[in-house]
Amino acid sequence: MEPLDATDPESIGPYRLVARLGAGGMGRVYLARSAGGRTVAVKVVRPELAQDPEFRTRFRREVAAAQAVDGAYTAPVVDSDPESPTPWLATAYVLGPSLTDAVQQHGPLPEHSCRIIGARLAEALRAIHGAGLVHRDLKPSNVLLAADGPRVIDFGIARAMDGDNLTSTGVVVGSPGFMAPEQASGLAMGPAGDVFSLGSVLVYAATGHGPFDSASGAAAQLYRVVHDQPELSQLPSGLQSVIAACLTKDPARRPDPTQLAAMLLPPGAPVSGEDWLPAPVASALARHASSVMDLETPSRGTSAPQPAYTPTGVNHQPYQAPPSPYQAPPFPGNPYQAQPAPGTMQLGRAWPPNAATPSKSKVSRRALLAAGGGVAALAAAGGTAWALTRPKPKPTPGPAVKKVVSAPKPVWSYPSTDSTQAQHPALVLGNSTYLTGRGLTSLDAASGAVRWSRPDLFPSDATVGAGQLLILSRGVTSIDPATGREGFGSLVAWGSDHKVINVTKILAVDDNAVYLKVLVTPEYQTGGDQMVLALRDTMLIKAWAQPDQDDAASIATGRVTGSTLLHSSGKSGIVARDTKDGHQLWQTDTGNLDPWPIWCDDKRLYCMIEDSDLQAVGLADGKQQWRIKSTVGRFTPVLASNDVIYTSDGKEAIGAFEAATGRPIWSCPLPKQPSLTSAPVLVGSTLFVPGDYGMGVHAIDARSGVLKWTFQDDSNPGTYNDWYLSTDGNLAFARLGTITYGLQS
Repeated sequence: MEPLDATDPESIGPYRLVARLGAGGMGRVYLARSAGGRTVAVKVVRPELAQDPEFRTRFRREVAAAQAVDGAYTAPVVDSDPESPTPWLATAYVLGPSLTDAVQQHGPLPEHSCRIIGARLAEALRAIHGAGLVHRDLKPSNVLLAADGPRVIDFGIARAMDGDNLTSTGVVVGSPGFMAPEQASGLAMGPAGDVFSLGSVLVYAATGHGPFDSASGAAAQLYRVVHDQPELSQLPSGLQSVIAACLTKDPARRPDPTQLAAMLLPPGAPVSGEDWLPAPVASALARHASSVMDLETPSRGTSAPQPAYTPTGVNHQPYQAPPSPYQAPPFPGNPYQAQPAPGTMQLGRAWPPNAATPSKSKVSRRALLAAGGGVAALAAAGGTAWALTRPKPKPTPGPAVKKVVSAPKPVWSYPSTDSTQAQHPALVLGNSTYLTGRGLTSLDAASGAVRWSRPDLFPSDATVGAGQLLILSRGVTSIDPATGREGFGSLVAWGSDHKVINVTKILAVDDNAVYLKVLVTPEYQTGGDQMVLALRDTMLIKAWAQPDQDDAASIATGRVTGSTLLHSSGKSGIVARDTKDGHQLWQTDTGNLDPWPIWCDDKRLYCMIEDSDLQAVGLADGKQQWRIKSTVGRFTPVLASNDVIYTSDGKEAIGAFEAATGRPIWSCPLPKQPSLTSAPVLVGSTLFVPGDYGMGVHAIDARSGVLKWTFQDDSNPGTYNDWYLSTDGNLAFARLGTITYGLQS
């Protein structure tokens, strides 16, 4: 990771750049954040590739397919703009080092770690292949180690680079020591080639070197891949037969990802969710994650700053924020690892990173959010800093913060070892709550007692509605809320035209149908058509299917109100459809690229406008009824209840507004700005507001706007996670890190 210099743009699309992660065959890679605080890795295409119409076509197709990948162990593509003068894509940023860095810093990993890494990467390949993609460049530097498991990056991009063969663009994509023999020979490569590469990656993880390493260079490595047997003598004996099966020369004899996962972790084998990495690696990972969280917009070099890349070509002036000391991550190089690993073969023009001047000041993300700025930049050039685009107004008068009494103890708390469950609010259905993640758990809502647990389920999405609990895991499956047993389901396929239907998101469910985002792809092809699909009669019959323009289907959100289906669509829009036949009623632009929930009541939709302001749109006609200007940063997620909406416009306060007019009712000062990712919930007359980055859950009298108390568990290890709230009307269910609390008003 390197500081930005004057040759780098201020932003790419809606993402403010933070640091330079590296450069690879396709272009430069940057660490960046959205206005809402989401950290991403943004890859910008090289200018000469951007000028190639054929590359743009492939890039558009492969990115669309990559966005449909449904896997827990991948770093998904969350945004892109193939039509920009400089095409780019953004992926979820993984707070962890590459496998290359971990092994170089701390040595080979034990067999236990290698088995877990291999099984999880096999699951990632299954998801990638299920979306019609072949990775083609799986290597240690494309495997990142997060606290809850490994992640595969850069899937779906290799084919855009090489145009379905190894020579069409003059670029050989892949590392010679980790290529499959058919790829190294210039033959067609299928999913089995990725399994071969995975076997080579596991050899590196367990021994510190690849199975075909040669001191004679890349050509010798390629020869060994095609003609020689792998060097496996240093592997633990328990891994030798499994990895040898992956590295057989005949693709047809290699195990598929499902078989490989079972070979590495047989059913019933004990798997630890917390000690899968050696202690030195886990400790360094935590330090790395903490330091990255503190990085924010850096100072610049002495040259004039370059204009930002935006989809519209409009350059927005940056905000100013107070500086904080730069904290370098403990892992050298590139956490996203876009730079080729030693020995990587890339023919044709290189993309060397420019020299960067170390900067002396960066903006702490926590300080930034505390100051109320959702997007900030500080650019120092010869002692000159960018100025604020608008002055910070005086705080809106509100009730004085009284001396807060101690929060009542939680009615119950439930600790989980699954850190992925921390990223979702608890689902609520009847008298049960459901925790989703790498498994599915049902708790009694009143006591927190476990009703049932299904650790064998790996839902990538889940929703409740109309008395149903639905999960997405390859297909859409109904789960019996009382027992956890699978009920009816659907793999979602229709017709005889050899189409592959991949479900990317469960939008909503009502008494009539289940509404889904799907990608329809011709068999043996990639890419395809984005559609919204409704299934009825226990998901066996297609009610309707309508084309959709969503470029971020995997993070789409939806909701049914009355006879209207609302869902995010495109890059910054919300579409209203008639639930009877799916025809579009209207569409409104939000200017917001983050996957916020749909905020509505039975009269209005409440959504962003121009990325920072809040507007109300009538459900009947889609016309704007009112708009509130943001005075500091951007609005937080909205709760709409009883003709009142509750939100914050970026100030260190939460406010109540009239739903019909947008007029303020009260404003309650808070120690910090509320969460930018989770909405408040209402229990009786108590409004529960999630604090930002673990800063407690605030209980506020919804009638007067007076802060009653703040709940905080200082022993919770998830302090720097976000709070996620839900309610059954009796308790507020608050999730922070791996712990879920039942809070009473």
